[in-house]
Amino acid sequence: MEYNEREAGMGEYLYYRPPDLQELLRVKSRLGRQGILLAGGTNVMVYVKDGTISAGTLVDIASLPELKGVRQQNGCIEIGAGEVMADLLENPLLQSRLPVFVSMLRCFANPLVRNRATLGGNLADASPIGDSIPVLLTLGARMRVAGDGGERTVSLEQFFSGPGENTLQPEELIRAVEVPLPESGRGSFQKLGLRKGSSCSVVSVAVWLVAEGGKVREIAIACGGVAPTPLRARRAEKAFRGQPLEPERVRALAEEVQPDIRPISDVRGSAEYRRRVTAALLARAVRQAAGLEEGERP
Repeated sequence: MEYNEREAGMGEYLYYRPPDLQELLRVKSRLGRQGILLAGGTNVMVYVKDGTISAGTLVDIASLPELKGVRQQNGCIEIGAGEVMADLLENPLLQSRLPVFVSMLRCFANPLVRNRATLGGNLADASPIGDSIPVLLTLGARMRVAGDGGERTVSLEQFFSGPGENTLQPEELIRAVEVPLPESGRGSFQKLGLRKGSSCSVVSVAVWLVAEGGKVREIAIACGGVAPTPLRARRAEKAFRGQPLEPERVRALAEEVQPDIRPISDVRGSAEYRRRVTAALLARAVRQAAGLEEGERP
């Protein structure tokens, strides 16, 4: 199928709907960053409206089957980048194998956004407050990145290069996300938003905890909204390992997250407020993952 840049005009924009992944990759190779991928449009159309994106070709990928699907293979769950958040929320495989991911989806934005937003779009947007990112970081997720010359795998932790910036080359796109299935442990996702968690995060924290004998055997901690990019809190992880899962001890250890984070002040909260909230959410996430309530002992 021949690509015609004048096929459909939209003011300063052009519009194109490729019939399959092969054609999409060919077009993306030709257009580079001027080929603006349009799936759910929850971010892209905002950028078009506010002028952040001022020209280019909107490449509609919403219906491409090669970017869809949720399947288990080789010890991982593979999620197509074009999957819509609302559909992932109802997916039985995710509900049974990755309940912490489903827990995150329940407080992802709001129902209107969940019905349009895609996983790949949320990741590619590289927002410091992207809701899906902390959970996937704790699970060691990887990106399947496709270009006209083939595919490569990128660790999610290495994917973000700055606020709104990622390591995709101009001709590349996210085809799928691979999430290794943990052999043991439990996860928790905690978020503070301005409207009971249904809006943009002020701070979010995810934890994957493996406990043994009432102590932390292994832990992964990731935070959003407290640095230029979402991050793994490595110092806090080290502090928690081997420690008893007692509520007061957990609360004290949660303060060890402070050296990991670099929050700023903005309209949603001050840097100091974000610091306090991060420690509180981390303590809550660890208690929840450990099956503890305030005042209980393991």
